[in-house]
Amino acid sequence: MSRPLTSVRLPAVPEEEHNGAGSVNRSVATVDMRVAFLSHTAMGGSLVVGSHQLAREFAREGHDVSHISAPLSIAHLGLLLWEPFIRMRLRRWLAGGESIGGVLDMVPFTLLPWHAARLSRRLMNSYSRHMLSAPMHGVGALKLDAADCLIVDEPRLLGLANSKRGRLLIYRATDLYALMRSDPSIVEAERALCSRADLLIATSEPVAAHLRRISGRNVRVIANGVEIDHFASSSMAASSSEFRLPGRREDRAIYAGAFDRRFGREALRAAAEKLPQKQFILVGPGSQVVAAATARSNVTALGAVDYQKLPAVLGQCTVGMLPMSSDISNSGRSPMKLYEYAAAGLTVAATSTEELRRCELATLCLADGHLAFYSAVSDAFARAQVPSMVAAGRAAAQRESWEVKAKILLDLMCYANLSLRTQHSHDF
Repeated sequence: MSRPLTSVRLPAVPEEEHNGAGSVNRSVATVDMRVAFLSHTAMGGSLVVGSHQLAREFAREGHDVSHISAPLSIAHLGLLLWEPFIRMRLRRWLAGGESIGGVLDMVPFTLLPWHAARLSRRLMNSYSRHMLSAPMHGVGALKLDAADCLIVDEPRLLGLANSKRGRLLIYRATDLYALMRSDPSIVEAERALCSRADLLIATSEPVAAHLRRISGRNVRVIANGVEIDHFASSSMAASSSEFRLPGRREDRAIYAGAFDRRFGREALRAAAEKLPQKQFILVGPGSQVVAAATARSNVTALGAVDYQKLPAVLGQCTVGMLPMSSDISNSGRSPMKLYEYAAAGLTVAATSTEELRRCELATLCLADGHLAFYSAVSDAFARAQVPSMVAAGRAAAQRESWEVKAKILLDLMCYANLSLRTQHSHDF
């Protein structure tokens, strides 16, 4: 007879209720669980993603948590001089991992580049099964065999996810990856994960629809959340003298995030031209290049800002921006910045998407296309003058905290595990 599937203690009669503050009251806690996140982005950089937040929340709940990101490869080594994040990832690989917020973050190294691995399912599995977790240490040192549950949001780590049967496997898709990376082979990896996973999670309805289409299975939507305590401190952090921004707080709009092809450069440029009296602040790696390309004096770039210092910048602004391009992969996004802006007391101007149109946030102003984005920015500035609306935005963000998201996911894991145990008991 095989061992029990996991060491999770399951509630006999699960109960859960959300209180008015946005946290969760639960009658029975799950404890002593060993969880490994297989993610696309290492912890500790300027970009903080959902797997980082969930991993920290799980660790706060008392679980033993590791976080393993997509591997470095020989191709990355050529970028060491120019990319601080790659240098950080290499140091972490050399050290065999680093503890961050109670989570062991590990960055593997692979000799098989993905563009070769994606040629066949067998090579896709080999891509992550034969990685080095540290110099002279294979994937066994990741100790995934001891994990009770794997939560995967990087489909290229399919091989690690498939390395052992008899434990809970969750595929948590956070984007339309194949579209985002212009790589159709990702769908094949996703299809394989969906066939093996015990639970399918999506962070937006368009992503959920994609998973249902390729798997024919039920998919639960748990949107991205917000670290409330961190961003709600923006008003206090705003007094920091480290960031000197042009203009007045009430005239500043800010975007903080990535500047890839999904960022709406044309929307930003149009808004800066139509609203010359407003100041547009850009934060993130590559922001200087984008600001220079607009050739507008009212667009200022700060470059990369450490996540811990971000509230100090947000607290000096009034409107948070989400200008998105027409790239089709934007349709699947569940932007973390949406509720981070709201928690910081900012109103929000965004390019309209299917997912954002579902959002019930009084301080969110949507624009149909980049030419109309300036109008959404203008409306957001107007709403910022209504204290009750700003307060409603903060309250909405409170209900979307990562604490809430993590506990919902933990409960789903308990139910999925209970179902699997029942199934296994019937098999014997």
